[in-house]
Amino acid sequence: MKFQPDKKQVIISLLVIATFAITFFIPRFYAYGIYGRNTFNAFPIYYKILLCHGTSLLLCFLVTFYLASFSFKKMLEMLGLNRSIALAFVLALSAALPLILGMQYLHGFNKETGLTDIWINGINPGFYEEILFRGFMIGILVRYAKWPAIIPIVLSSLLFAMGHLYQAHNISESIIVFCTAFGAGAGFYLFYKYTNWNLWFPLFLHSFMDTATTISNWHGSITMSLQDNIFRGITLFIAIYISYRISKNEKMKNKFKNEELPV
Repeated sequence: MKFQPDKKQVIISLLVIATFAITFFIPRFYAYGIYGRNTFNAFPIYYKILLCHGTSLLLCFLVTFYLASFSFKKMLEMLGLNRSIALAFVLALSAALPLILGMQYLHGFNKETGLTDIWINGINPGFYEEILFRGFMIGILVRYAKWPAIIPIVLSSLLFAMGHLYQAHNISESIIVFCTAFGAGAGFYLFYKYTNWNLWFPLFLHSFMDTATTISNWHGSITMSLQDNIFRGITLFIAIYISYRISKNEKMKNKFKNEELPV
């Protein structure tokens, strides 16, 4: 089946892509257009993150609010934020627990880690990246603009992977980091899709996994060591199983719902 969008889908696509692109220029907007480069660079990292990420997410919410015909409820639905928060939190924590405990076992607890560090390196990436990449860009383009999933997945995963290249120090490391981050981007989308579009699950899972490394004495890149990846693999296996069970239960519900009652 060919991708033949109607007028509404074209408008949704253009707004989402334009907004997504604008978010990458927001730091430059503040650095060069508002404060000046030197003043902006002198700000504490947590302030710059609050300013830039906060503006980006606010822009995404406003555009989604418009696309939802100014319905707050519909906006949350479009972003996958209208699902059960408590259940997603518990399931994500259950999946991430092996990695959290494993990093403590392998590297020990970092006593110098403060709440600011946990927010910057643990919680914030999960919230910001999942809402922007998975909920806003991929989710809306696939669910409402009816794009073939492969296009926004590849595009967003490429950008997601490029955003992690700072962790590499040479070409070979860059290739490994890029491939790992690309796979992670695609994987979190699948967690989003197969948990019945509940963005809270990949959001919390992402945050817990990042927090696991933040509160330990681990130092490395997204590729991790063989020992680290054993625990990360267990966490991902549990997350895959949870997603599978949710997807299967949802299919069963839809099957029973669509069955005709006997006369």
